[in-house]
Amino acid sequence: NRQCRLQVLDEREEGAHVARVERHVAAAGRRRLPVLLLRGKQNVIDHIAPPVDRRAQFERIWLNRPITVLVVTAVLCVLSVARFDKVHFDYNLLNMQSAGLPAVVFEKKLINTASNSVLFCAVVATNLQQAAQLEHQLTNLTTVANVRSMSQFLAEDATPKLALIRQVKADASTVKFAPRDMQPTNVPELLQVLFSFQGFVGLAEDMVRKEGDVKLAQQFRSLKDAVQAWRNALVAASPAQAAQQTAFYQQALLDDLQDTFTALASQQASALRAEDLPTPLRNRFIGMTGKYLLQVFPKGDVWQREPQEAFVQELRTVDPNVTGTPVQLLEYTTLLKDSYIEAAWYATAAIALMVFLHFRSLVCVVLALLPVAIGTVWMVGFMGWMGIPFNPANIMTLPLVVGIGVTNGIHILNRFAEEKNPSILARSTGLAVLVSGLTTIAGFGSLILAKHQGIESLGYVMAVGTATCMIAALTFLPAVLQLLLKLGWRKEKAQ
Repeated sequence: NRQCRLQVLDEREEGAHVARVERHVAAAGRRRLPVLLLRGKQNVIDHIAPPVDRRAQFERIWLNRPITVLVVTAVLCVLSVARFDKVHFDYNLLNMQSAGLPAVVFEKKLINTASNSVLFCAVVATNLQQAAQLEHQLTNLTTVANVRSMSQFLAEDATPKLALIRQVKADASTVKFAPRDMQPTNVPELLQVLFSFQGFVGLAEDMVRKEGDVKLAQQFRSLKDAVQAWRNALVAASPAQAAQQTAFYQQALLDDLQDTFTALASQQASALRAEDLPTPLRNRFIGMTGKYLLQVFPKGDVWQREPQEAFVQELRTVDPNVTGTPVQLLEYTTLLKDSYIEAAWYATAAIALMVFLHFRSLVCVVLALLPVAIGTVWMVGFMGWMGIPFNPANIMTLPLVVGIGVTNGIHILNRFAEEKNPSILARSTGLAVLVSGLTTIAGFGSLILAKHQGIESLGYVMAVGTATCMIAALTFLPAVLQLLLKLGWRKEKAQ
């Protein structure tokens, strides 16, 4: 028993010692903990200021001044509307081609120098008598320069011409050609003859110029320059080569002249028939079914809208079924323009309906479409300031801008319905709207590098339209929401 009591006493003393040690440790910990906190990292972290959100600070510029934003937006809209009269629809397809391309340069040179327009309308007659009647009516129209057809040769009274043809035939049969000279040309003698001839041409030029006939004087001048170029070529070539080539030219010229007189002497002195026409002319103007083609050429430049429209409308008073390139251009460009404008209205109506079904609020429909409307006004104003017209290539931007621009407003309104906070740019929704807009601008903006002027204008218009709709959505719409919030308007989250 004594041994058991001693063991119990030892255990109690050991427990008391352990308790004293724990109390000393706890006291020391309480004394050292403030020192450790002061020297540790946690105290430093607690005193570090939170990071500054630059996007939020930037956005507060217009969120704190909603009235100013509305006024600035209205001023920009007024300035843009003031340039609307400078924006028109360019119907001329030539203005969309690549500038400086050799084919385009030659095409414009041909258009500017040709005696007739390169474009013409086509009228079809069922018989020769109708072709002659239509040709007479078309020639008297104010917008028609001339009419080409075979009716003027086949339907006219050939009696006066037949007598003249018989006389020409008789005179041509009396002309006899000596045997051709096959010897090389005497180049020095030819140079002397050309020099004398050039002098007489110069005297003739001076005489007609004094008489005031500028056109004939220019023709003499051209002949004089051609003779001089021939003399220069003869001098530059070797004597043997010049003599041989000149002899070949002389022989070919005399052969052609002899063939012409032979044809005149052997021609038939009878009325012209369709079978007598050269094959290319007969195949072009007379069909296999006996119908006759009349090519009607305009006086004005039918690449331009007003002369084109006047020309086609006047021709339709004679033949409602007239066709040809001017008619095709008129109908194609008109249909294209009207179709895209109509598509833009249909797109706006469909989008408005879907937005209404989503938010169940007419106010939200107006708010979602406001950035699109303002962005479109700014876009057209930019086109007026920069002199960029609408054309068959970039007119498609109208429905595209509506479809792309309205998504910004929908995303912003959805975020506002969730948080009741008009601050958008500092949040993920605003960043998504900004980045998606920039990527769209980059995509369409790459078209600006195109050589085709129509595609280039499409790039400008789409990039500017996307940018203006995005800017209006990120600045104007949050400012309007901030103002409505102050006025007590609330929008619950769409279900």
